[in-house]
Amino acid sequence: LFLYSFLVFQRTMAPLPGSVLLAPSPAGSKYDLMYYLKGSAAGGICCSITHGALCPVDVVKTRVQLDPVKYNSGLIGGMRTIIAEEGAGALATGLGATCFGYFVQGWFKFGGVEFFKIQ
Repeated sequence: LFLYSFLVFQRTMAPLPGSVLLAPSPAGSKYDLMYYLKGSAAGGICCSITHGALCPVDVVKTRVQLDPVKYNSGLIGGMRTIIAEEGAGALATGLGATCFGYFVQGWFKFGGVEFFKIQ
């Protein structure tokens, strides 16, 4: 009964945003535009996440380079110093630009790899 109601609910539900990216390509057209868009989007999203996650490390590294006397207690100690003086939000300095820039880089890098690999 549960499975039947779940399947009926699934049929009546509107498609989720972005579901076209998850849908398989139609038969016979494996390397169509959607194939390259999926590869590009995956590359952009993954590069944004991985480089964005390391943004706090980059903030501490830059502070150590600018003021090695003040930030001489390593990565964790530098994070603690920054949080104590400026708050936790200071560790996200440049996060938006980093995520955007690496999204564009990943979009073209991974999309380009898929395009030139097939061509």
